[in-house]
Amino acid sequence: MEHEFDWDGLIDCIDDGRVMPVLGQELLQGDVDGKRQSLQRLLAKRLAEKVKLDIELNPFSELNDFVCAYLEQPRTRPADLYSLIAKVAKELAPNIAVPEALLQLARIPKFDYFVSLTFDSLMARALDIVRFDGNTGTRELAFSINQSTTQQSEAQRKPPAATPVVYNLFGRASSSADYAIHDEDVLEFIHRLVSGDVTPPDWLLSELRGRHLLILGVHLPDWLGRFVLRAATRDRLMLAQRSYFIAREGAASGRTLDEFLRRFGRETRIQVFDGPVNEFVDELYRRWTERFGADDSWRANNPCAATAQGSIFISYGRENLPAVEVLHRSIEDLGGDAWFDKDELTVGERWEKTILSKIQRDVRLFIPVVSAKTVERAATDSEGYVFKEWR
Repeated sequence: MEHEFDWDGLIDCIDDGRVMPVLGQELLQGDVDGKRQSLQRLLAKRLAEKVKLDIELNPFSELNDFVCAYLEQPRTRPADLYSLIAKVAKELAPNIAVPEALLQLARIPKFDYFVSLTFDSLMARALDIVRFDGNTGTRELAFSINQSTTQQSEAQRKPPAATPVVYNLFGRASSSADYAIHDEDVLEFIHRLVSGDVTPPDWLLSELRGRHLLILGVHLPDWLGRFVLRAATRDRLMLAQRSYFIAREGAASGRTLDEFLRRFGRETRIQVFDGPVNEFVDELYRRWTERFGADDSWRANNPCAATAQGSIFISYGRENLPAVEVLHRSIEDLGGDAWFDKDELTVGERWEKTILSKIQRDVRLFIPVVSAKTVERAATDSEGYVFKEWR
């Protein structure tokens, strides 16, 4: 017998600060070209057009469907796709508004840590819009199977308590093969996480394994979903005393993850909302504001809001990232509120709107980091962001 979803129980847990949202691709829907579309489907369709492929796309598996169809062609390699996908995602970014569901999640102040299973920066953008008036105040981290020692060291530094964090478990889009674009990629990321070959931030892993999980719009293959949840749980799933709140379309059909948890999670509490995840988030936000009101005065008391703006701006090219990370850490250790765009242009951001306006409005000290490689890149790269920002 199906039980009604325990909204009050979920909101109690959120109010206690004991819930971490896990975000899947179903949340990424928006109005594009005048109609409601799944952003993953839109991306897969644009990619198929680019390489002239006629393929059938299945809901919530569109990008993996494209990759599989592409690899069926002669003389194709997975390595050729990462830069192409990042490029197409970047082309689409100016036309993509932050989905309302992400903005609603950002308006619930007790949500401080988010795990994203997608490779965009839309959740971080939502948090910056809602909590920092569009300035960059959210800390974005990405699990990387090719992470440098410097990057690992930087990620291990726990942010101040008031700083919201978005952790991209399967990486963020870039020109390198350092983010997941198909099921085998996802499997490798989880294998590296579980095996300890690559160390995630200890503080974040502890939070992830110690909180109840609100799993929103996640559509991984059933076997892979079990593996991911086991990686995010301190004990065996059969012994773990935690709650899973699951919302996704079609969650009750077939042998799904919630059935597995109900059968084997003897100490686990399972609550499932079977319906569009946007409707779930809308209802959650409605019930939250009904109980606590829509007062956002907490933003004014957020100590991060005053320091997140970064009156010191470090401008750099990706070829100098390791040196810039050391410089940034040194300035912060001296008490400076330095800021730099961790990934230059991340998917879902607009350079002119986000970074350029920040330089013009907030920056008191501008530090360009220029090396011989920067000059070489500027001669061949039409972007040349360091010199654009400097001008």
